[in-house]
Amino acid sequence: MKIAFVGKGGSGKSSVSWLAVKTIEDMGDFVLAIDADHNMDLTSNLGLDPEKTVLMHTTDKVFMEAVGLAEDKQWSRIVTETERKLPEFSIVPMDTYTKSISTEVSKNISLVNVGLGSPDVLFSDKCAHGLSGPLKYYLGLLDEKDSFVVIDSVAGADMLNYGLYSGIDAVIGVVEPHRNSIKVFEQIQEICRKTIIPCYVVINKPYHNEFYNSFVEKYKSRIIGEIPFDEQIMAYDYAKVLDTTKEAMKSILTKVKAFDKRGNLINHPVNCPCCV
Repeated sequence: MKIAFVGKGGSGKSSVSWLAVKTIEDMGDFVLAIDADHNMDLTSNLGLDPEKTVLMHTTDKVFMEAVGLAEDKQWSRIVTETERKLPEFSIVPMDTYTKSISTEVSKNISLVNVGLGSPDVLFSDKCAHGLSGPLKYYLGLLDEKDSFVVIDSVAGADMLNYGLYSGIDAVIGVVEPHRNSIKVFEQIQEICRKTIIPCYVVINKPYHNEFYNSFVEKYKSRIIGEIPFDEQIMAYDYAKVLDTTKEAMKSILTKVKAFDKRGNLINHPVNCPCCV
């Protein structure tokens, strides 16, 4: 199951992503964690030095070779050229490309760091959209089978507008009960509606106020759980996280497992509007 945690900056996306990754490990499943945020917090939260990991955005030539794309062609040619035989990436077992861009965190966790916050990005001739090109199509070509892929996203709705998550199974908004966090989620939900991507909600650090009450009433069919306020999360030591918090995330992941898979670019129609 491929899911992306999205939302307003400061809503707790990276913490919730970390908690999801560690809970999946605790449940005995394998997870590919993808750090697609400029802050690269998920990488740090998992105990790695971001500058000592392979940066996916530096592997675009390797990815082009893997998908048979000439350097002078647009990324969208991957799905629009009917004669192209597309590869299918996997994580259990790992294909050669995935192995080359991932760092092992533990037996059940591997990390891919897109590296949007690395110093070389500042002087790159590409914006974050261009640097995320390999990820956009990698996700659509990845068959994770019974494993999880958890993506910690850039804040806001911009990367959804770019179509970065057209190849995943669901977008999960991380929402805190205040006006601006809800506003960003509603922008994200509208983009998901137009691009036919399932969109759900996790409420982070809920407290009962007017925003919480009205939000729950309006979106109760999309809410898959709540993560209570837990100071122990800030230590990023899973052993210290409260049992109630762990159980809340396990409940969320159980619901995620029941989501329908959307397939990938291998079985999508050519010129599918949600992928080009």
